Amino acid sequence: MLSLTLDMLQRTFNVGIVVYDENYNIICVNKTIQEFFHFDFERTDTSYNLANLHSPKVFSQIKDMTEEAVIHTRSDSYIIKIYQETHKKNLVFLIKVFLLHGQCRDIFIALLYNVTDILMDEKKIIKFPVYDGNNFLLLDVPEIDFFKAIGNQTEIFYQDKKYLSPLSLGKIEKKLEPKDFVRIHKSFIVNVNKIEKLEKDKNKYQILMKNGYYLPVSRVKTNVILNMFGLK
Repeated sequence: MLSLTLDMLQRTFNVGIVVYDENYNIICVNKTIQEFFHFDFERTDTSYNLANLHSPKVFSQIKDMTEEAVIHTRSDSYIIKIYQETHKKNLVFLIKVFLLHGQCRDIFIALLYNVTDILMDEKKIIKFPVYDGNNFLLLDVPEIDFFKAIGNQTEIFYQDKKYLSPLSLGKIEKKLEPKDFVRIHKSFIVNVNKIEKLEKDKNKYQILMKNGYYLPVSRVKTNVILNMFGLK
């Protein structure tokens, strides 16, 4: 597991900066953000608003960060996927929002760190992004016990701890090595190397993980699990 503090992120990555007002109108950005979104501030007939630039889900997260900044002067760190039109793919950012004071009253500044390359390549997830307080954690895939779907997000059970990832279980499944991770239920993906045993109760099966958790095996996945254990 790799832990990155905000200071380490600032030294490691080019920081994207967005300054916006209480109505989410963008006032200015730095070069990193301008190149990413291809902003043209030279045009007097063009204005940019965060609500129009992002999906409803992403904008909802931005609103949450902004509201946190109003209350605490800064938000927690959020991990957000933003679609880049130029390259037709999602990029993953760690974002933190601050409320400014003085002559910049009611103005917000967002710091964005593009962490896509250290989280995944084109075929598989390399590290899993989670945050723990002020630290940004990257979990080692082979040490993950199992994944549990929580709405559009996923809980990751890792070395006797539980973390939350912004990635959905369906998207995670596509990025995992099928020989190491198996979908046993609509809500669970398990690391086959972390399975202790398979148990049967009447016509239902459940898996006991090495960390002590019992996980259900759905009927549609029963044959897959039996084949994996050489029982069918």
